[in-house]
Amino acid sequence: MKENLAHLKELQTIDLQISQLESQMAAAAAGLAARKALIAEHEAKAKDLAEKIESLEQRRLELEGEVETDVARIRDRQGKLMSVQTNREYQSLLKETDDAKKANKQREEEAIQLMEQIEACKAKAAEEENLRAADETLLAEETAQSEQQTTELSAAKEKILKQRAAKAKVVAAAMLKKYDMLRERRNGIAVVEVVQGVCRGCHMNIPPQLFNELRKEQALISCPTCNRIMFYQPEAE
Repeated sequence: MKENLAHLKELQTIDLQISQLESQMAAAAAGLAARKALIAEHEAKAKDLAEKIESLEQRRLELEGEVETDVARIRDRQGKLMSVQTNREYQSLLKETDDAKKANKQREEEAIQLMEQIEACKAKAAEEENLRAADETLLAEETAQSEQQTTELSAAKEKILKQRAAKAKVVAAAMLKKYDMLRERRNGIAVVEVVQGVCRGCHMNIPPQLFNELRKEQALISCPTCNRIMFYQPEAE
């Protein structure tokens, strides 16, 4: 039984190495995904800004058209002022002219504000474009690094998988099945040491009698709390 337990401990060491390699590959892929998400975010912001600029420009052109229309109206009313017959008509034309001038002044002020907003949006859009270009450059570099890293990690994983296959062959089928089940349910840790009567898997005390049996290393014993396979680990080690 002591030999079987030793095989399981070695198998778990191998499986932890495999998990570490898989985590490194997953981290590399996640890093690329995060970089792509940043690029997409910059593109989305740039698109929103472009749409806003277009809307502001359209409003500015509308104001220019309205100003031109009122300028023509003002000229027309000013021309008629010389030929009016009554004071009432004169005052009416004068009021229309003043109202048109006030309206145009407001339009011109709004147009200035629109131009300021358009310039600010263009500056922000240029900034987003620069950020996107920088992130795309980084993405290209990180992709090349990730591909090389993935190739190396895949080769290392393939080598370790062969070691695992060889080690799994020397473990009894029933014991291997239990080990794999525990590893799947217990975050990859199926075999744990017990130090001073405490299971290092769940950090719970095990019954003294069970601890004594564990120290004999004559049977495969599971933790009564987390069900992991336990082995005795002297404190000094």
